[in-house]
Amino acid sequence: MKLISCHIDAFGKLKNVDVSFNENVTSICEKNGYGKTTLASFIKAMFYGLGANARKNSKLTDRTKYQPFEGGKFGGELVFVSEKGVFKIRRVFNRTATLDEFYLFNAENNLKSDAYSSNIGRELFGVGKETFDATIFFGQKELPSEINDDIKASLSTGKLYGDDVDALSKAVEKIKQKIRELKSELKTLNLESDKARFRELQLKENALTNKISITKNNLAESEEKLKLYQRIKDEMDAKQKEYERLMTEKSATMMYLNETLKEVEDAETQEEEKAEMPKVKKTTLVLSILFFVLSIASIGLFFALDYIAFIVACPVLFILGVVLLVVYLKQKKKDNSLKNEKKLKKTELFDKNTEKSEKIKQKEEEIKKIDEQINLLFDGSPRNFVNYYEEVVSKIGDAQRGVVERENDLKHYQNELDILPITEYDDKLQADTEKSEELNNKIRILETTQNFLLISSENLSSRYVKPVQQKFDEFYKKFITSDELIVDGNLDVHLKQNMLEEGYLSAGVQDLVEICKRFALIDLVFDKEKPFIILDDPFVNLDDKNLEVARQILKNLSQKYQIILLTCHSSRNI
Repeated sequence: MKLISCHIDAFGKLKNVDVSFNENVTSICEKNGYGKTTLASFIKAMFYGLGANARKNSKLTDRTKYQPFEGGKFGGELVFVSEKGVFKIRRVFNRTATLDEFYLFNAENNLKSDAYSSNIGRELFGVGKETFDATIFFGQKELPSEINDDIKASLSTGKLYGDDVDALSKAVEKIKQKIRELKSELKTLNLESDKARFRELQLKENALTNKISITKNNLAESEEKLKLYQRIKDEMDAKQKEYERLMTEKSATMMYLNETLKEVEDAETQEEEKAEMPKVKKTTLVLSILFFVLSIASIGLFFALDYIAFIVACPVLFILGVVLLVVYLKQKKKDNSLKNEKKLKKTELFDKNTEKSEKIKQKEEEIKKIDEQINLLFDGSPRNFVNYYEEVVSKIGDAQRGVVERENDLKHYQNELDILPITEYDDKLQADTEKSEELNNKIRILETTQNFLLISSENLSSRYVKPVQQKFDEFYKKFITSDELIVDGNLDVHLKQNMLEEGYLSAGVQDLVEICKRFALIDLVFDKEKPFIILDDPFVNLDDKNLEVARQILKNLSQKYQIILLTCHSSRNI
């Protein structure tokens, strides 16, 4: 295809400008600031449009760079011929890409055409804007360019598209990203940490299980002790009840014995009191005799002393003596009667005491037997029984506290065991292990796929390195140079002897390398619709000899391609 003409409404500094293009070579030699680079960018914009506005703090885009300061129509028209016919492109650019306008007309009848869409650059040349920049658009001071997937695809077999290679590169990058994501997800599983935590929980579970087992054994021992001491206490309580019964019986027996003894003592006391009665009778007899003696004595004193008082006292004393004698005789009679009665009663009392004595002996024997039973009940030592009983009660209290403590410990350990999240961790560990295996399998599959794609990419590059090297040598060896350069799979050029990049060459030689590489790529990439070539003063660093060679190469290429050369110096004009 070839360019015929263009009209620029407004594009950067160019406004209302018309340009016609020659069939083979169009050379525009103008001073700096004319707008040569702007014209080259306009031609590119007609085919590929303009990118979106620049975002804040980002690089200035062509839309912002070439938008007219004065306003008005932003765009223009371009007429070209292709294998489908002669067409006219019209584009009107706005502040945003979504508002841009694209029109395609048949240049022969000025009717709208749908032979191409707004993506006409891709449809015509089979490459995107980046490939256009890297091959047929020799921008000023922008000879070095990135070799993209479009170029690699076009160089491979002709059966691939840039999207295919781009898809391969993107697939490799996506696989790498997915591997990173999977490894990151694998890392977040914390499988080793979960295993360590699970082992820790297992150890704690075993420890709690052992504690529960030991506590259960101790509880069983405490319960057995409690039962033993409770049984001993029950036996001792039974003995205590028997002791109380025996003591009650003994007390009753002792009471009966004491009452019987008291009755005997009282009866004997009464007999003794009655035995003293005769003493009173004897006193009466003595007094009576005394009074008789005094009455006789009073008579003698009367005769001796001749006192009337004595003779008077004599009858009185005699009478008293007679009275006392009568009393004595009466008492004597009564006493004999009492003696007889006493003998009778004594005989009766003796019989009664004999009966009571038998009962006393019987009760004493009963008390003795009770004491023997008590001694036998307490093994001869009631005091030791009491002490041992207190000891048993104390041990029962200790055993009860032991049972309560061990029950509490058992409940505490069981609660700890119940809330121990070992089942959850076991389930989580199993799930994480399965997830880990799944992720590792996916990673292995992705890594295998990545290696396969990388090998495929290397195989793909090996298919186009040789033809590019041949085309590059075809152009480069026309220049006068002793350097031997080789092209690698990334289409970078190196010095053969030390594999250093072209950056170690002089500026002029570097430009030659990039120019020859572009010429080689144009010949190999565009095998269908031959494009035009825009050269925006690319030979500024070439010396006279190499410049002459470049001119000759361009003249040869102009037989195949339409060439548009933009320069500011006549020495570099064709």
